[in-house]
Amino acid sequence: MKLNYTFLFILPLVMTMLLDNLFTELLSPNSVETQGFLYNLILKASAGIAFLYSAVKFKRMSPNMRLLFVLTTLYVLILAYESQYGYGTPFVYPHVFMKLLMVYYAFFIYTFYKGAYYLKFDHVVYFILICFCLNVLIVHPETLSLAAFSNHERGVYSTSVYMLVVPFFYFLSKYFYEGKLGNLAASLSVLVAIVFFQHRTVWVVTAAALVIYYFLIQFRTYKPINIVGKALPIASIIGIGLTLCSTLVFSMHPEVVEKLQDNFSDIENFESQGTGAWRYAQWLSYWPFIQDNFLFGMRFDGFELPIQFYREDLDKPMFEDGNGHFFHSFYIDVLFYVGAAGLVLYVSLFALPLIKALRAKYLTINQIILVTFVSTGFVFGFSYILPPFYYGILGWCIVALEKEKVQKPSYLTEFAKRIRDKKRASPVSLIGRI
Repeated sequence: MKLNYTFLFILPLVMTMLLDNLFTELLSPNSVETQGFLYNLILKASAGIAFLYSAVKFKRMSPNMRLLFVLTTLYVLILAYESQYGYGTPFVYPHVFMKLLMVYYAFFIYTFYKGAYYLKFDHVVYFILICFCLNVLIVHPETLSLAAFSNHERGVYSTSVYMLVVPFFYFLSKYFYEGKLGNLAASLSVLVAIVFFQHRTVWVVTAAALVIYYFLIQFRTYKPINIVGKALPIASIIGIGLTLCSTLVFSMHPEVVEKLQDNFSDIENFESQGTGAWRYAQWLSYWPFIQDNFLFGMRFDGFELPIQFYREDLDKPMFEDGNGHFFHSFYIDVLFYVGAAGLVLYVSLFALPLIKALRAKYLTINQIILVTFVSTGFVFGFSYILPPFYYGILGWCIVALEKEKVQKPSYLTEFAKRIRDKKRASPVSLIGRI
């Protein structure tokens, strides 16, 4: 019996995933202190590994990736020099350095799989789903009730639910191209989980991803699918499900309907209600400091700046001083600490696979799923700091665009062969050879 060891190639990507609360909670379900210790330990070890491996395998990178790697490293060295000159140590506030070191996860995953591209998409999908289910069942079983839904007890973190976008599009693609009700049921189950855990940002992200996915499927594949025809069963099942829920569940628990209405109202009125209002107030509190240090950010001065965001009901800071500032927006976080220069580095890296995808004539289904997910980072970043696993998937996406080749359907290959044979047999081509 011969064992298949390809599942081991998921481990580098898992290293970036372990920094998410989904996994740290599983490693220590009953101790927040231990979770924090494990997070810091994994963070420092993985960041060091990512930087060193990327530097050693620098020659594997494409010219664009090399340029971004050099620019990022140059900025990190400038920070280290500033730290040494101003504080007598080259690494004074790790919280500030991580604003740039996070990028190396993308370089690490890219360079690793550039040399050993044996990663299987289904291994990643099932790993995410198994760990997500274990987290809910072991750590947050109290969230699996309508009472928890109506009381907005989400339990699972937004970044963990965001991770489910990858399995959702994987099974959706399997259904579109292979059929089978099992794939349809799996994609709808993941979608239900995304809705149930009530992270409105992930709802918006999923909706935006569906639009991007549709256009990539229609204009970047050899065989565009009939979305309307394939979607009819989905619409029918959702319609039947909603009808049953409205008659059985909603009649018994009208607060569920009210909760859904409140969630959509919060999305529409993000500046005045819900967590969107909270984020907007935080943005207003820090925007003057961002304006004054727009180009390169506040860096270490930002870490030492007293908390500017206050709770009006208690007239006290939202966070404790001396631990840095924790923003609910990737853009504000980067602009505050490392300025527009740092943001340009990030956005350039995020845009690289999108530009590659737009320039490509055709894409594989795996490439389409990964490009779709990476593109949602621009949306997710408005409400949350992008999680480390996002950079891992970003690196995977870039290398997939370079390594995976589109397989022409057999009928197209045969058609091309016939055209080529006719050209070879034509009098004009024969004269040309003479």
